[in-house]
Amino acid sequence: MKQKTQIFKSKILLAILGIVFVSAGCGGGGTASQRIVLNFWDPFITTAQIQPLISAYQQKYPNVQVVFTQKDINTYPQDLINALASGSGPDIFAINNSWLPQYINKISPATSTILSYTNYKNTFVDVAVKDFTLNQKVYGVPLSVDSLGLYYNKDILGSAGIATPPKTWDELSQDVQKIKRADQTGYFTLSGLAAGTNANVNRAVDILYLFMLQKGAAPFSTDGTRPVFANAVTQNGQSDNPGLDGLNYYTSFANPASPNYNWNARSDYSIDAFANGRAAFLISYSFTLASLRQKNPNLNFDVAPMPQPNLTQPAVNFANYWGEVVSKQSKSPNTAWNFINFITSKSSLDQYYAKNKVPSSRLDLISLQVQDPDIGVFANSDLTAKSFYKPDQVKMDGIFGQMIDNVILNGMAAQQALQQGQQQAATLVNQ
Repeated sequence: MKQKTQIFKSKILLAILGIVFVSAGCGGGGTASQRIVLNFWDPFITTAQIQPLISAYQQKYPNVQVVFTQKDINTYPQDLINALASGSGPDIFAINNSWLPQYINKISPATSTILSYTNYKNTFVDVAVKDFTLNQKVYGVPLSVDSLGLYYNKDILGSAGIATPPKTWDELSQDVQKIKRADQTGYFTLSGLAAGTNANVNRAVDILYLFMLQKGAAPFSTDGTRPVFANAVTQNGQSDNPGLDGLNYYTSFANPASPNYNWNARSDYSIDAFANGRAAFLISYSFTLASLRQKNPNLNFDVAPMPQPNLTQPAVNFANYWGEVVSKQSKSPNTAWNFINFITSKSSLDQYYAKNKVPSSRLDLISLQVQDPDIGVFANSDLTAKSFYKPDQVKMDGIFGQMIDNVILNGMAAQQALQQGQQQAATLVNQ
């Protein structure tokens, strides 16, 4: 009887030890005997870019194999949805900063022991905290954050007697009016700002989002249940409509009745117009640098911070970027989060940025980038960047693009276009 009791106790002890070892594996990279494979999808990072970080992680956790696949951005959203629906999706994948509402039920947040909300908030830029956390849980981490900047042609500004790029909306308007040139047919042989329309302006809706946010428009109610970007607000006893102000300012550059008129449907595509010296200003992200240099290696240009409506108010910029998340279907979610935490650490991203010149998502590395001649403006803008809440990114962007078209192409009053856009946006909330 005594022998049976000892055997029973031994079995219990072994079972407890087994649970301890398995639990230890779930908290990070797993145990030496626990082989884990993590599949990782991203449409913008290349294998060459991410492999050094993967190799460093696998050296620290040799039992974990990370299999990276760069996906085609043109088919990525559908590929991802199909894979998740069939149960064959990746453990880790990238989503745009505006996709969290659509993917919240498909991804797992980090445990507080791996990445706490407080640590995340103190480490990453504010816009990443707003976009990738919910109820003080971290759902995604970006390797970088990109914000809009004002590209300007130094030769064109110099010829117009403009010494420095504009800092305010008024200065931008004044510069545009000095620079623009049109022929007898109404074609702009030289534009000040490549903006005002939808179809031939790269990231037109992002620029509109920015202008609305700069004027103080709130995209949605605080609980996210209804859009309010078309609503008037009362400040200091005065009524104002910041959303309307933003729409009017953006479309003014393609409105023949406005002094800012310098762009229309006949104008070249915005990036091409700037690259070919047909536009003095272009609003775009840091990744446009490479495209411009490829299109015209001799182009004499620089990048300035985005002009603001009023320099007495805090600066507002607009961010568009991607973050890495963990699938709810992953069999090793904690190990997947441990990997994300590793590749977005200060040492890992310091190594990553040394080889890939992109604006930092981490506060402690932005200070090292602000003096960089290529990405310094974008890195600094990340500190004041905001995003525009979108229950459905594709449909929301379509609504705002149509809003621009309604004003410029269909002759609709801006107030009516704005109200119609808000009504359409309201249908996205409960889909």
